[in-house]
Parts: sequence; structure tokens; C-alpha cells
Amino acid sequence: MKLRRLPMMAVCSALLASPLAMADSTQLNLSAHAQREVANDQISASFYIQQSHSQPAALADKLNKATAQGLALGKGYSRVQLTSGSYNTWPNYDKNGKITGWQGRAEIQLKSRDFTQASELIAKLQQNLLLQGLQFGLSDEARRAAEQSMLPEAIANLKTQADTAARALGKTVVNIKELDIGSQAPNFRPPLMMMKAAIGASADNAVSQPDLQPGQTQLQLQVSGKVELK
Repeated sequence: MKLRRLPMMAVCSALLASPLAMADSTQLNLSAHAQREVANDQISASFYIQQSHSQPAALADKLNKATAQGLALGKGYSRVQLTSGSYNTWPNYDKNGKITGWQGRAEIQLKSRDFTQASELIAKLQQNLLLQGLQFGLSDEARRAAEQSMLPEAIANLKTQADTAARALGKTVVNIKELDIGSQAPNFRPPLMMMKAAIGASADNAVSQPDLQPGQTQLQLQVSGKVELK
């Protein structure tokens, strides 16, 4: 086979046009974030009733009546959402494995952005149900608004990191080639009062309204990207 020789001028031109002959470039993977304390605007609570009976049908009737009564109370509060939760029944056994009775548990879930209505309804529900847990958080609307307001700050922080790195390397920022945006799990600080609220109804079946202190949630918006330097 006869080898073909390229003219020297063509070889030099090819080298000058290749990436190896171009100015050296550097790519950095950087990340930055913005952080905010956002006032909680939503309350969630879980109520339950647990009963026992020798007959499963009678047990189910007691549970159904108690939850129906609780859900009916919620109809008077237009800004509070009440829904049915988990519902379970199980047998009790003696030492010989024989069924001696039945137990059951039914739950009701509460969610609202109106703390005044929620506080009043919680007190009424506690007259016949036990409060399993109560927590505050951010609604989807509040979370989206907070993340949108943090986005310019997070991107500006990323650009500052890129400029600082470029100066340290004696280069300049050419372009941010990729950008990923994501929020981290919120850091929730539960109020201490929620632990006291779980004691349930008093002896005379009258329950005062809980003093709701929703507190704040710490949100963090993370951005990461590839930065090209020359």
C-alpha cells in the first residue's frame, strides 16, 4: 500500500484548529444554596379511638359511631379538612391461644391553614377522641413561593463561588454549562405545647382550646452546576 504524505502546511493548520492547540480550559463542579426561616402556615393532627369488646360486630359499631361523630363535627368548619385515617381490629388471645375478645382502633386526620378554626375543632374532637400527634408545617403554596424567592440568591451565590475559583486559578468564567436546582428536606422545630395536648379529655368532658404556636420551618434551596473557565 502506498502511503500518502500530507503537506506540512496542512498538518500545521490541523494542529492549530484542534482542541489541544486551543487555550486550556477548566471545568468546575460547584454547588451553593440559599436558606430561609419561613413561618409555618399549616397544621396537621391525628386523632384516634381504641376500644375493646367481646364481639367484633359490637366493637366495629362503637368505632364507627365514634368516628362518624368526629367527622360530623368537622362539617361546621369550612376551612378545616377532616378525613378518615387507618382502621384496624385484632383479636386478644389467652395463654392457650383461644380468642378472648377483640380490640380495634380508628383514626381521623385533620389538616388546616386556619389556626383559629383548627384550635376550636381540636378541642371538640378531644372530648371523645385522643390526640395522637400534632405538627405544623408549610403548605405547598408557601413552600413554592419561598423557593422562588430564594432562587436568585442561590444562583448569585453559585456565581460568586465561580468567580472566586476563577481568580484563584488565574482564569475567567466563560459559562455556566449546567444548572441543577433542588430543595433539601426542611428542618422542622416542633413547639413544646404539642406534647401537652396529647393528654386528651378531662373528667367533665370539657376541653379548653390549645394555644397553637406554629413556629417556623427552615428551608434550603440547593443549586449545582458545571462552570467553564479559561
